[in-house]
Amino acid sequence: AKMPGGGEETDTTLLERNKENSMRTFTWRELSRLNSRHNAHVAYRGKVYDVSGFVARHPGGVDQIMLGAGRDITQLFESYHKKEIVNVLEKFYVGELVDNEMPVFPKTSEFYSTLKKRVENYFKSNNIDPKVDYWMFVRYAAFLTLTFTSWYCLILFHSSWVLGLFFSVMWGFSSALVAMTCMHDSSHFAVTHKPWVWKLVGSVHDFYNGASIHVWRYQHVLGHHPFTNIDGADPDIVTAAAEAPDIRRIKLNQHWLPRYFYQHIYIPILYCFLGIKTRLQDFHILFTLRNSNIRLNPPTTTQWLVILCGKMTHLTIRFIIPYQFMPLTSLLLYNGIAEMAVSYWLALIFQISHVVSEVEWPKPDKDNVVDMDWAELQVATTHDYATDSWFWTVFTGALNHQTAHHLFPGVIQSHYRKITPIVKQTCEEFGLKYHYVDTTREALGCHIEHLRKLGQDDITKKDN
Repeated sequence: AKMPGGGEETDTTLLERNKENSMRTFTWRELSRLNSRHNAHVAYRGKVYDVSGFVARHPGGVDQIMLGAGRDITQLFESYHKKEIVNVLEKFYVGELVDNEMPVFPKTSEFYSTLKKRVENYFKSNNIDPKVDYWMFVRYAAFLTLTFTSWYCLILFHSSWVLGLFFSVMWGFSSALVAMTCMHDSSHFAVTHKPWVWKLVGSVHDFYNGASIHVWRYQHVLGHHPFTNIDGADPDIVTAAAEAPDIRRIKLNQHWLPRYFYQHIYIPILYCFLGIKTRLQDFHILFTLRNSNIRLNPPTTTQWLVILCGKMTHLTIRFIIPYQFMPLTSLLLYNGIAEMAVSYWLALIFQISHVVSEVEWPKPDKDNVVDMDWAELQVATTHDYATDSWFWTVFTGALNHQTAHHLFPGVIQSHYRKITPIVKQTCEEFGLKYHYVDTTREALGCHIEHLRKLGQDDITKKDN
């Protein structure tokens, strides 16, 4: 920056000048309005930083830093950056945050500091880049090839009910695999260090699966990951208000209704509508700029184009092209079966990691402060299973290593099988319970039992 005398203002001078202005205070509502590229402010550990001049220089790209503009980025920043990177923020300090929109956590625990250091040492000592594994691109390509091959074969053999049903299921199943690999890795910026790469890989979610990765990123990266299983903060466990009871009961603070008695039977069946719900929900979220308690910053023109073109491309692939070769009844039937396959796989894999009775459902205190640090919360609220299985690691997108993923979301998924033993050992040393079952069947049983348990009025009253 230019000084009045014409010289360059050094980072040290800038830091000193910012400290002189440190008396300014911000409410979270004031901070929320500072979310444009040319006026971008963020909060970290109660301090507010004006990063407008850094947006274009951010190593992770503009979209990544703008995701956090206008909000508290503490958990996001600490889970994606090394400890020393906080020094970069200090030169942009402009004031203090006086209240909080979302739950806040204590300072980083010794557990998290130790774990991060061990994982960083693992990557460094083995000369491994945590965001790079070129074999993952083979996996991405294989799943995409399987998806389009199934789609093509369905069109080709649609007149055979047996082959039609088979390829419908394969089409849906492979679409779920694409979501759990291409989309999931790119939504966490975990596909190389180049923004154009993870944008390209992630665009598959918009253009093929027909769901917005922009919307997903706010729900998943800014909502679910920072505030896992915290009612009112984690959009993945949001339920309807008391005056409009939800279709399922997954939390003890929900009012019990007689229909919940059989929810462990009918709710898993209804999971087949997850895909349709997600695609339709995109429009409501984009026009209201809100997903439960998570605010969205207004999409840019480019982001709108990707979203709208993605929806149209999805409809073309799913309906318009196949309709040229098969009757409407076959088209609707096969699409319905494919939709059920993708929705069941995604819904059940997601639910068994957190919506179980074995994990904790933390409640912040009256000041909205959680009684454990963020990393301890991730361990307490997450359920792993079958981590020694190659099959389940590949075909769940490594979500069976959910604890490692939550603690290190910026790491590409193929590395989690090596990180999980480090997480287990560190949890044991610090006396933290690591939630785990040996098989996917047991994990699924835990979710079904959670639904059954919370559907029984007498049992939940006793538990309270």
